[in-house]
Amino acid sequence: MSDDHSTYDALAPRYDGWSAAIVPDVREAWARKIDAFVEPGAHVVELGCGTGVPVGRLLASRYNYTGIDASPGMLAKAAVAMSGVELIHGDMHDARFASGSLGGVVAFSSISHTPRDRHAPLLAAIASWLRPGGVFVGNLHSRDDPDGFEADWLGAGPMHWSGFDAATNLALLEAAGFTVVESEVVEQHEPEPERCIIHPLWFVAQRAS
Repeated sequence: MSDDHSTYDALAPRYDGWSAAIVPDVREAWARKIDAFVEPGAHVVELGCGTGVPVGRLLASRYNYTGIDASPGMLAKAAVAMSGVELIHGDMHDARFASGSLGGVVAFSSISHTPRDRHAPLLAAIASWLRPGGVFVGNLHSRDDPDGFEADWLGAGPMHWSGFDAATNLALLEAAGFTVVESEVVEQHEPEPERCIIHPLWFVAQRAS
């Protein structure tokens, strides 16, 4: 799946407009859910931050924010949208943070673009980064999908997806050391050119105290 970042580079100039046209666009509403668990100024990391719009910009206004993304094109846009924040070019699976050092982690429409056999180790790593009581807000698949692929996604190049059904993902979160506080499968309609209907599992998962 290493070729996907070049697709995101190609999408960067038009990604904000396309993603904002997804109905309903629930990203900000779910990002705000960390406020109930994380104090202002705490360190919050976004895995797959993209252009920083709207989630990164929202989080950076309240927290000590770090964004990680594999696409240089997306990060260039993020640097404009969020001046002065820490942005890291890299694979989320290679990220390293000290144990108990983060208040929150956010990952929207990003983990599902990586091989599903790497999801469980990543969830365990995220749990280790969080302080006791810290929170992970994100989304994953709600259906079994071992290796989804489109050769020319949104006219920009190849794209991969993979993931498990909702029950398996909730079990993986709990096995990683999380208590799932809230979860919901949300039907969302993507705009042209694909016009797909997707059903991601959105969740709030708290690290056990």
